[in-house]
Amino acid sequence: MNLVVKAHRPWVTRLIWVLGVIALLIAGWSAFDFGRYSARFDSADARRSEESFAKNRDALSAEIETLREGTAILKRAAQIEKKAYNELYTTLKALQSEILELKEELAFYRGIVSPRDASRGLRLQKFTFEKNGNSRSYRYKVVLSQVLKNDRVARGKVQLVFEGLQDGQAKVLKLRNVTAKRINELNYKFKYFQNIEGNIEIPDGFVAARIILRIFPRGRQQDMIEKTFDWPKNGEQ
Repeated sequence: MNLVVKAHRPWVTRLIWVLGVIALLIAGWSAFDFGRYSARFDSADARRSEESFAKNRDALSAEIETLREGTAILKRAAQIEKKAYNELYTTLKALQSEILELKEELAFYRGIVSPRDASRGLRLQKFTFEKNGNSRSYRYKVVLSQVLKNDRVARGKVQLVFEGLQDGQAKVLKLRNVTAKRINELNYKFKYFQNIEGNIEIPDGFVAARIILRIFPRGRQQDMIEKTFDWPKNGEQ
């Protein structure tokens, strides 16, 4: 029996493995580099492209920020302009209302100083009737006058009568039926003009149709003034 003696060199095996791995890495890199070359890949061009993209991104970001700032400025300007327009509109409405009131006041005093009708008698200058908050509460205003040249003091009484329906039946309400203090008549005493104002409240179930206004000058019942007014639209029940 023949014995064969072999030297044991483990480092040789490790060296072969290391060389094999190195060879594989070199082959892989060569293949990668060959692939890049075949695809005409240039790392310098890639860096330049990346830098160009970064510059474009920064430029676009700056442009977006500029547009945002511009939009904010325009939005603020629009808000200021709208506020100024609303304030101007409110001022114009107030001025128009004031002009209308002044015109009415001028017409009122003109009617006292130099009326078209030169008679010296009592006049119903104005009568208004409108809602006063509560759905069944109303405010009336009676304006009486006489010619300015008249030195006589006018005295007398004013009656307000409300005609309508109550439970389908015709009904008449006087001031004492619709005022808190049960007023029967309104007294007046003036030399040139007088405003008579007050509040009334229509009872539930009463559907008003018209208002009758009667003015009785003291001592001259024959000069009584009577006016009938339809129930105003702003007084619909």
